[in-house]
Amino acid sequence: MIRKEASSMRAPSSIRYRARAAPSAGGLIGLGLFGVLAATAVLAVLGLLGVTRSTLSLPILWVVFLVSGVGTVGMGYLLVGYFSLGYDVTDRSIRIRWGGRIDEVPLDRLTYAGPAAPLLGGAMQRWQPFWPGYYVGWLRSPFGRVRVAATQPISRQLLLSTGTEHWAISPAQPVIFLEQVAAARRQREVGTAEVTIAGREQLAEAGWTAAFPTVGDAREPRPAQDFASALRPVFLRDPVALGLVALSLGLLVGLVVFLVLRSVHLPETLVLHWNAAGLPDRIGTRRDLWLLPIVAAIVTIANLALAFLAEPLERFAARLLLAGTVVVLALTWIALLTITL
Repeated sequence: MIRKEASSMRAPSSIRYRARAAPSAGGLIGLGLFGVLAATAVLAVLGLLGVTRSTLSLPILWVVFLVSGVGTVGMGYLLVGYFSLGYDVTDRSIRIRWGGRIDEVPLDRLTYAGPAAPLLGGAMQRWQPFWPGYYVGWLRSPFGRVRVAATQPISRQLLLSTGTEHWAISPAQPVIFLEQVAAARRQREVGTAEVTIAGREQLAEAGWTAAFPTVGDAREPRPAQDFASALRPVFLRDPVALGLVALSLGLLVGLVVFLVLRSVHLPETLVLHWNAAGLPDRIGTRRDLWLLPIVAAIVTIANLALAFLAEPLERFAARLLLAGTVVVLALTWIALLTITL
């Protein structure tokens, strides 16, 4: 059966191949949902504290805060799972990593490793949690429940089976992954069950039309390193990301400095907003202006943290987050200058 790593009392297995999950749009979708929920929670808190005016009653604000707050925490957990999703081939098992969970599929119990579509074809039209590009959960099949931890739909998933338990995964280079599984299985020369491990031809027959590299075409797998130690060097090697970070921090610091220097020359009462006709529809005090840098700082910190996590796996997602931070700060500057000048 599939066993959790925590339950194993044997010496640690050596990792012979480490595979990332196949890239997908799931990270961008998750980051967008996280941003919406986090922004909603922040606005609800500001309304409850009286920093901003709201037409909603206090009970409704509390409901909005609780729902969006819980949703933000849950979405953050799912994002950590997405960006840490990966698969290891060791000398004894296949490890499936998701968030803080590591499950093992023992090689000596493995009976099938190949495309999932021929066996799960009837489930291809069903909805899989959680959203397109990110599938984690359980899937019913004719031969039992299948645990899914993938970033691709069933048509691009691999199925691992021990006969009694089953996993659906999506390594970035499936041919290399299956070849490494076959090599590890041969090296052990153990196992009472016959095993079927698919190759390039079987993937093509299942409808996989992409030209996947083989072990001979690929570079030697890099030594395994923990997720945290791999983050910093990769992030610092991207000049575009570093430039966006520097620009974001410069805009944020400049925003605070400008407001400190300018606020002493402002009247106590200010027009904070104008309607479509150009008439003031919201009046506030100088203290209300600090809402702008506070919200900007929260958005900046959240986006920097998410970009830091996303960079090793999806560089485009990290750059998009950082570029969005610059846009938010630029709009904040425009709003502040409009009010104070």
